Amino acid sequence: MFHMANTEAQRQKLFDDYLLSILKEKEVIKKNRKIIDEGNFSYDPTIDENKVKGAFNSYVDSLVIKNYLIEQIYSRLKISKSMAMSFVNKLDANQLLILSKVVNEFIKDIQEKYQSINDYILKTSFDELQTNYNVIQQKEKNEEIVNQNQVEQGQTLQENIPAEEKDPAEDDELTEEEKLITFLKEVIFGLKGTSAFGKNIIKKTLLGVYVYNNPNVFENSLKKTTELNNLFEKDILMMLSRRADKREARLEIQSDLINIYQQPMFIPPEVEKKPDNRKLISEAQRAMMGGMKGSGYGMNYPVLKDEYIPIGKYKAHKEKLMGGKLQMRSHNNHQIHNLKTQNITKNIRDILLKLNKNEPIKFSDVDNLTTEEKDQLYMIGKNLHITQLFDIPSTLKSQEDKLKDEFLLLRGSLLAGNNNPDLLRKFKIVLLKMKNKKLISLQEYNEVLNILLEMEI
Repeated sequence: MFHMANTEAQRQKLFDDYLLSILKEKEVIKKNRKIIDEGNFSYDPTIDENKVKGAFNSYVDSLVIKNYLIEQIYSRLKISKSMAMSFVNKLDANQLLILSKVVNEFIKDIQEKYQSINDYILKTSFDELQTNYNVIQQKEKNEEIVNQNQVEQGQTLQENIPAEEKDPAEDDELTEEEKLITFLKEVIFGLKGTSAFGKNIIKKTLLGVYVYNNPNVFENSLKKTTELNNLFEKDILMMLSRRADKREARLEIQSDLINIYQQPMFIPPEVEKKPDNRKLISEAQRAMMGGMKGSGYGMNYPVLKDEYIPIGKYKAHKEKLMGGKLQMRSHNNHQIHNLKTQNITKNIRDILLKLNKNEPIKFSDVDNLTTEEKDQLYMIGKNLHITQLFDIPSTLKSQEDKLKDEFLLLRGSLLAGNNNPDLLRKFKIVLLKMKNKKLISLQEYNEVLNILLEMEI
């Protein structure tokens, strides 16, 4: 069924719809009504395997889900299919359910952290993801399933799930996740659009820019408001879950979303200048600065300074950029790892300005670059995670790709039992080059050496 989709967003939607139909068909909700307790419906697969064992008791269902995950992992991470298959086949039903819901975040996290991928990285990354799995996301999904089940079967569970009355004075006890959801619902989802740029387009643009670095990623998808809102909350909560300091992360997320909304390159001025919208944003800012207690929005609102302009997920000092020097900072003004301030040419500056204005990079732009400029631009894109720059025909890129391919080929030969001394010497040289070029972490380097010692070669 996945051949019907043209984009990753469409593929994800097809899979989500299929998974939801499985859960309803197996009547997981009906079989686990005893989980409903004191007004909270909890459906967390990490708690008790028996509560979800009916979700994947069909061989066909399990096979479809596994094949989808294998295809996503090996094609998007560019690893061997056998490695992806080995990893997925080791997961139990609960882990498959979790991975299927957050596969995009799982892949994106690995792409950002690692240059080379092995079995150990896949496992440890998933273990970390599973540990940080957001219960609120699962609860929201199950509430949606409960509502659909009630409509289809004509049942009313509302009497058994009484709404919890909350005293406004208790707002200070909200979790950071609840504060962020409140901000999304009362501020972001409350923004009004125009006939040409509706409120759903506003939300698609904000989500696309902040999470996917592409304002048009949802241009032809997510037409239903409920579906869009659910995805918005899910993706933003996932971004929050990756950070240890939840309060700082929430404030940064709220700040970034409003900053994106106030950028004319993303949101038309006629939308931003609407009186209702300006009032809503102004009230949110006052609340975030402590003017309104108990709103749940936050307290500190760092405003994007005029001297910086956004490039990808980071920002560049505009005056220095125009003067031929690249100084990049995160949105909370921290220095970018492995990217020092550097001199750039006019050709590189013009391409970076196109990224700032969200304009396409043309062949003529790249053709004007020298070999040194291509190498420098490739490294900038690599350190800033700007995918538009990955296709720059850099000599560094080809050298790195060749080195990675040679490493995987030699490692496969050794693991297959070939202990030829010349092959082993060549593998050690390639391994050392990988470490020196930071294509493999020191931890991975030591692990490979330990493997060689265990194999007694």
